[in-house]
This record gives sequence, C-alpha cells and structure tokens, in this order.
Amino acid sequence: MVKKIRLLGMEIDNFTLREEMMKSETFYHKQELNIIRTVSIEMLSMAAENQTVRDGIKQADLVVVGDREILTEAGIYSAQRLHEASEHGFMSEFLKERIHSNSSFFLVAQSQSDFNAFLQFLKLKYENISIVGNYVLDTCSSDYDMMINEINAAAPDIILSTLDSPQEDAFLMQEKAKISARVWYSLSADYETTQKKPSFLFWIQQLIHKGRFKNVIHNYEDRHE
Repeated sequence: MVKKIRLLGMEIDNFTLREEMMKSETFYHKQELNIIRTVSIEMLSMAAENQTVRDGIKQADLVVVGDREILTEAGIYSAQRLHEASEHGFMSEFLKERIHSNSSFFLVAQSQSDFNAFLQFLKLKYENISIVGNYVLDTCSSDYDMMINEINAAAPDIILSTLDSPQEDAFLMQEKAKISARVWYSLSADYETTQKKPSFLFWIQQLIHKGRFKNVIHNYEDRHE
C-alpha cells in the first residue's frame, strides 16, 4: 500500500490505523515535541489558499487522514483505509492507549465554551484520563508566553488542542521548540466530527464541504497541468 499520497502539492501520510499507532509510539523516545495532526477536507481546502495552513500540515510528524474523500481523490480505494478515515479510529485508539499507559494530558482551547464542551466530551468518553492543566486563549488575551509557561510547569506528556487553523499552525511553527511535552495532538477535525449529530443541516454542510474540496482539487490540477 502507498504510504504517502500527494494532493494539492502536499505529501500526506497514508498509514493504516495500526501503522499510525506504531509511529506515534516512537514519539515517546524523543526529546523534542512531536506534532500529530488530523486533516479534513475543509483544512486541505484552506491549505490550497493559505500558506500558513499548508506549512502547518507539512511540519506535522504524523498526519492522520480524517475524511475518506481525501483518499478517493488521491486514488486510494482500500476498504480498510476508507473505513478508518470515516470512523476516526486513530483518536479513540490513541487516547485509550495513552490513558492505559498513564500518560498525562494538558488541554488547549480557544474559548471557555469550547473548553467546557471538550472537557465534557473527554470525561464522558475517557473517564480515567489524567488532565494536569488547561489553557483557554480567549480568557487570557491570547497570551502565548503564558500558555507555554503553564504547559511547561504542568509537564504533561501530551497536549490536546482544539485550536483552529491557521492560528495553531502559526503558533507551532514559531514556538514549538519552547514547549516541554512529547506530543501536541491537533485533533479539531476528529473531535468536531465525532461531536456533531447527523442532522439534516449537518449533511447539507458536509455536501457543501465535499463539493468545495472537489473544486479546489480540480482547480489546482488545471493550474499545474
């Protein structure tokens, strides 16, 4: 199976769930911060027009495909991979494994309401999770230095972030070396999808995102023929 797919001029990991878990395990033997990022069709559409988002995806140590349409547009039709991308299995397996291994977590969110929903989700799904700290950007005037200090003081193994692109991308590219942790997991695409109920409006929004993604792909291909 092809381990890298190429879309919009970017290389994206195409690992099975088992391979993703194996690669993530190597991060705990390294001293530097490792970035795990789940990419969605919305994020890739944004990356086609925003260099910061593009660079943020490129700097990730593990890119997890979060939508099956990313695979099919790249010519990948493996039933296993399509299922894994649709079900967002990596997030669940990763969190279960790290909780079982007694890893500690630090939560980062944009707003207080985002944080409250995020915390409720984690406590409901992963009741044994060890959360050693949190930081809400909006309540602290987006003070990144203070956030870094609080993360380093808490000394977590893993940072779970629901920040959006391109803000998160720009922050990590500039400040990554200052953060004392093993993993920064940017899981907005996974977390937001699992949170949404399949309402009629949700499906309409999904159709719009899928249509825009196809147009972005085709426009890029037309420009680079």
